[in-house]
Amino acid sequence: MTVSCNLAVFRLTDATEPPNERELIDRTLAGDGDAFALLVERFQRKIFRVAFAIVRNDGDADTIAQDTFIQAYTHLSRFEHRSGFETWLTRIAINKSRDHLRRRRFVSIFTQNEEGTEELLIEPVDERPDAERQVHSHQIRNAVTRAERSLSAQQKVIFRLRHYEDMSAEEISDHLGLQSATVRVHLFRAIQKIRKELASWRQS
Repeated sequence: MTVSCNLAVFRLTDATEPPNERELIDRTLAGDGDAFALLVERFQRKIFRVAFAIVRNDGDADTIAQDTFIQAYTHLSRFEHRSGFETWLTRIAINKSRDHLRRRRFVSIFTQNEEGTEELLIEPVDERPDAERQVHSHQIRNAVTRAERSLSAQQKVIFRLRHYEDMSAEEISDHLGLQSATVRVHLFRAIQKIRKELASWRQS
């Protein structure tokens, strides 16, 4: 049995009570394709959000999410239940997203609404007309995009997971296989670098 790349083909089956994660995995390994469809339905939004937090592009994030589930299905027999299935899926998605960034060597980190950037970009309430405010927001996004180029690949991934997927240092360490102290050091250095770059932009 093969798995289609298009997540839209998966459909929920009727059930009075949702089966638990382990049961669905066991049923999938036994050849039940509907069971894996339920796993996809359960986790696809989370996996898409993780991918998007790193690559910042809808189409690329969708492709990465699809590839993540295909790899998970293909290698499901290797899943040993030492961590949650969601954690295992997230690790796959993060690795695929990092590979994608390495291939493209492209940086674009902000959404249009700049949600989640307050920790870095503390601005006074903007009373200017909408058109001017939009121009200013666009300038800020461009400035932070340029600033993020100073980050290492590891810092970039950790920064994005923290500020755009709102993961804690402990969650990031679990997903990346790093000590939480190491994650905090990378995050601290990333923020310091971006603040330094933004300071020169603001002065200009």
